[in-house]
Amino acid sequence: MSYSQVQFSDMQSTFISNYMEMEEPVQEKEQQGNWCQRTFGPLKKGGIRMSIISLLAPCLGVGMLGLPYRAKEQGLIIELVLIALCGIISCISMHILSWSAGDLQCSSFSELIQMSLGNKMKRLFEILTICQCLLGITQIQISFQLFIYELFKYFEITIDQRELAIITQLLFIIPNLLISFQKTLYRLRYFSLIGVISVIYITILTSLDYFIRGQYKDNITLKLIDIDFNIFTTFAMTFFCYLCHLFIFPIRKELHNPTIQRQSKIWKRQCLICYIIYSLICICGYLRFGDDTQTWVINNYHGDFFFIGKLGMSFALFFAVPLNILACRQIIHDMLLSDEMEYQLKHRSLRIQAQDGKITFEVDSVDSFRSKIHIYSTLILQFGSAILALILPNINRYITLLGGLLGTTMVCLIPVLIYLREYRDKLNYYIVILEIMGVVFGWIGALYGQF
Repeated sequence: MSYSQVQFSDMQSTFISNYMEMEEPVQEKEQQGNWCQRTFGPLKKGGIRMSIISLLAPCLGVGMLGLPYRAKEQGLIIELVLIALCGIISCISMHILSWSAGDLQCSSFSELIQMSLGNKMKRLFEILTICQCLLGITQIQISFQLFIYELFKYFEITIDQRELAIITQLLFIIPNLLISFQKTLYRLRYFSLIGVISVIYITILTSLDYFIRGQYKDNITLKLIDIDFNIFTTFAMTFFCYLCHLFIFPIRKELHNPTIQRQSKIWKRQCLICYIIYSLICICGYLRFGDDTQTWVINNYHGDFFFIGKLGMSFALFFAVPLNILACRQIIHDMLLSDEMEYQLKHRSLRIQAQDGKITFEVDSVDSFRSKIHIYSTLILQFGSAILALILPNINRYITLLGGLLGTTMVCLIPVLIYLREYRDKLNYYIVILEIMGVVFGWIGALYGQF
């Protein structure tokens, strides 16, 4: 072991990558079986199926329940085109991030931006992402409160909505917090599965309801195409349904044999599943109710089966909070660990150890510092979002901000900048055009949606 002082920028990425690898042991290669075993067998760490479920869980939420209402505003054909367009842009961004992360050997989103776009862009990304995640978790908390209120209405229990929101937070925040302390997607796998199953159940139920019963009344007015300036806001709110890109790096870390081909299967299948579910809910929900479609189409339905669906969606929202906290906490870890490393290098000695051809870096007090980050960031995100959920009433306004301004910046602008920087010699201009289109549409929609 030897001691030396080195420049922080040359070793920060390597230290964080090596340090993060210590958290979980590598999963052994899963046994190959037949199609039935691979599809319905236990969820194993590092498998493609578990990765797809982990990526689906943050997408399949209340955003999709608003798609029939978007069709009511812009027309069914326009909304279906936007669902497909947002899915394509989302899938392209996932591939850009996984390609560049593999080529640059980066283990986190922040590290990738730092190596490709520089420290200033990295810091801007971290600030925007933390804001986006905090608003996103707040939106989930508000939606959870509203679904609990709908469950009370089913039993004809009269209660003030604001009082119920406060009671809900007091009752559920502690069990939610205990789940939020989990460190890996693998440990949250069954919570993710509950959310995905609930959404699939609602999709099947709404589809069967339309195909069996048809339109709920005669002479329903349907709108197929209606193009106006609101299309940008509709794009932003539709794009919100595909925001899951912070989970790419946790999935890459836990994925066994994370080749480009295996990662590509995950991104493509996730986007395809989302597109099918979103299209079915949009078509069947809008054709069933037409101009009477509510903001969340599930509120148009009544009966015991749909009560089960609302109950399942409540569970999905409850478990979505820990999932989103995990992704946001990773960004906070990267940001604060980088600052701590820089401080240690300037004021203390850094131990450099070479073993089996691999260099590792050890800094005094980083273990305790990292534990503090985990605890404090979880507490701040959990309680901060709960407080904001009681203060901020208008949920749709924040969805346009999330999907339009912050979402497209993170999912479209940053990936296309990385793509232009790292692959300038072999650019596909269709990719560049689609990503820039996503940025322009999203920003206009986010700003227009505030008025």
